[in-house]
Amino acid sequence: MNIKLTKKRQAILDLLKSHHSTMSAADIHTTLQEMDLVTIYRTLDLFTKEKIIKQFHLAGGQAQYEYQSEPHHHAVCVTCEKVLHFKAPDEKLKKLLGITDFEVDEIEVTVKGTCTKHEVIKSQK
Repeated sequence: MNIKLTKKRQAILDLLKSHHSTMSAADIHTTLQEMDLVTIYRTLDLFTKEKIIKQFHLAGGQAQYEYQSEPHHHAVCVTCEKVLHFKAPDEKLKKLLGITDFEVDEIEVTVKGTCTKHEVIKSQK
């Protein structure tokens, strides 16, 4: 890491590490209310550029941020915006993609659908 970790930056990083899911800047601000939103956005941008955290556009419209201790993918419920995390071996995904003459550095998979809670509601209608 080539950046200075100030107390505020450390607080944001610690929160993302302990949350074990994606968070928006607004979610972070709700938890760290003493920190202004501009500082949160600037820190998230810096952390994303430095590849300390990942930024996703999963649902809603707000960017979501996540610290990944292990690479994984996401499934998003289009009804309630619940985010599920799952692992899929990158080597198998590379084979499935069948892309030749291309060096794959990273794979991000986002699956959108309906969670089981909402599937039950649909079938009852």
